[in-house]
Amino acid sequence: MITGAEWGTGKRASWLGTFVLSCKKGDEFVECGMMGTGIKEKGEGVTFDELTEKLRPLIEEEKGNYVRIKPKIVVEVAYEEIQKSPNYSSGYALRFPRLLRIRFDKTAGQTDDVERMEKLYNGQRGGK
Repeated sequence: MITGAEWGTGKRASWLGTFVLSCKKGDEFVECGMMGTGIKEKGEGVTFDELTEKLRPLIEEEKGNYVRIKPKIVVEVAYEEIQKSPNYSSGYALRFPRLLRIRFDKTAGQTDDVERMEKLYNGQRGGK
């Protein structure tokens, strides 16, 4: 789930370029990573322009370069591993997350939750 983003810089200044990923914890969304890869500048796949246009109407607040996004767009991501993290409100961090696709077939209520993050964390090599 995308719940925040930062405006890009340089040639990406008109696009959202880095995205805050969140999972569910009860009825709220808690952060679990930042994603900036897997998105194309142009061509096949999800582009920065397409993602920015889908997220722009969902911007709830802007503070400098950062925007808070209404949780509506569910994404599927790949990642290197999950780590424990004091920096994210979920307590976990996805390492090197990259966008695979937007999940138009999923709603915000179907987003993975912290319990699943913990299960995945414990199931990986070196977990718990």
